[in-house]
Amino acid sequence: MAVKNIGKLDDTDIKQWVKNNIRFDARADGNGLYIRFRETDKNPVFFFRFKLAGIESKIIMGKYPVLSLSKARTQSRAYRTDLDNGKNPAAIKRQEKMETAAKALAEKSASTVGELIDDFFKRNIDDKCTSAIGIRQSVDKHILPVIGAMKIEAVKPMHISKMLDGILSPSVANKMLSITKRIFNHAIKRHTIDSNPAAAFDNSDAGGDESPRSRFLSEGEIIQLFKAMSAAKKFTRHHYLTTKLLFLLGCRKGELFKAKRTDFDLINAEWVMSVDNKTKSAITIPLSTPAIEIINELVKHQVDGSPHLFPAMGTKVSKSGYASPNYLTTPFKHYIHPLMIDCDHFTIHDLRRTMRTHLGKLGVNRFVAERCLNHKIEGMQGIYDAGDYLPERRAALEKWADFLESCEAAACA
Repeated sequence: MAVKNIGKLDDTDIKQWVKNNIRFDARADGNGLYIRFRETDKNPVFFFRFKLAGIESKIIMGKYPVLSLSKARTQSRAYRTDLDNGKNPAAIKRQEKMETAAKALAEKSASTVGELIDDFFKRNIDDKCTSAIGIRQSVDKHILPVIGAMKIEAVKPMHISKMLDGILSPSVANKMLSITKRIFNHAIKRHTIDSNPAAAFDNSDAGGDESPRSRFLSEGEIIQLFKAMSAAKKFTRHHYLTTKLLFLLGCRKGELFKAKRTDFDLINAEWVMSVDNKTKSAITIPLSTPAIEIINELVKHQVDGSPHLFPAMGTKVSKSGYASPNYLTTPFKHYIHPLMIDCDHFTIHDLRRTMRTHLGKLGVNRFVAERCLNHKIEGMQGIYDAGDYLPERRAALEKWADFLESCEAAACA
């Protein structure tokens, strides 16, 4: 079907061409505006043809009817104005297209720090780190309130500085700086940002350099501790038993709290600790007679059928189902330390160092003592000496239990 030769385009004509499937390379509307309808075109296509510095170019404007004839004419007049002003409309359109794409990409990737933290924990911490819950609680407390709602790329060193300035504990400040660096390095790996806003900071900007703790309780201080635990009105019997069991076993608080009742073989006097611990190695811990007595009493405190020896209780509970990391820390702070005013400050973790120190004073071999704390032996000796020392550790822990029982008896005298 032939098409009459016209100088101006018309909506009626365009619709007829589409209806009758009339194909062509170009039909002019004037002022540089053309329309085409090739065999490969699903719909007619508007384009603008022009010459600049003797070079012919064209701009694809859009498809009909999404781009109407009237809008195509308006746009072609704008292109003509650019030409009259010595500008290249094709270059302008390319620049606008690039800016639009960049903006769309930025909006797509502009997630918040809070979302970045969630992704970081999912990929690097959760189910991979034994202290994942404690780390997340610290991040939620110290990092999220300051920069959690910010866009990742908007975080600058000044925001990191503000976050660190708000943390009073030096050790916590150092830990939060370390985890913050890891979080933003994760963003770099995910191609979200190009640089880490926390990279320029070190411990001198946070909590300062930390010396390894050396605090342990002397025999007299252990007696004072037993006295304080007995005298503190709000320090419950359960708190008392938990502390004493930690003392007797020398294990880490988290290792004991997540232990299940089925992990304890009271007939053979053994606790089989799973590989889910700091050293990532399973170990059988001998149970002294006092430890067995405490475990028998603790078994009576079952909460909602929990499988754990220390189920979550009260308001400060862990989503994991076992006791919160603060279960002993808070009572010690409010009820025990105020009764031990003549005693230098110590932490729950210092009880492990106390046990290790006194095992040495009791004549226990140092390799046996280290294994009592589930420490790995360093250096070549650790490589060649893979002994479990179970009988020796059983004897050492019985000796340690006798010593603690004498301290407790002295406290009650």
